[in-house]
Amino acid sequence: MDNTTLFLWAGLAIGLAGLGVGIWEWIIAQRSLKIMGMNPELSWSFLVLTILGIALTESAAIYGLIIALQIMGLDPATVSPGGVIAAGLAVGAAGFWSGVGEWLLVSGAMEAILRNSEMKGKIMTYMILFLALVESSAIYGLVVALSLLG
Repeated sequence: MDNTTLFLWAGLAIGLAGLGVGIWEWIIAQRSLKIMGMNPELSWSFLVLTILGIALTESAAIYGLIIALQIMGLDPATVSPGGVIAAGLAVGAAGFWSGVGEWLLVSGAMEAILRNSEMKGKIMTYMILFLALVESSAIYGLVVALSLLG
């Protein structure tokens, strides 16, 4: 395997994870602004919810970055091509799909607060708990990718 191929798979690792995170963060922010317009009194709560959701979702891109840097640091003469490909796909796909789940959770929390603002504290607490559970799938992708790279 040559450096060009390593760089391609490093790019795929961060590209898939970053693409998923970027798309879902954009949708979270767009949805938040729309909901803020529906209920301006709760705009501060929706801002906090949005920042929390985006910050937690962003970690999947960080995992992709970690694996991309690991791949770029490998010696092309001693690397297993299958391991590099699998590592890039593991972290990239896990990051992409955990972003989907996190987007759905944050959007659902926003809608729930819009319908029942008295429950906003509990809804935000549950959202953070559920985001951590969804995030575990991205962490699994990171752990598998690190194991594949040795």
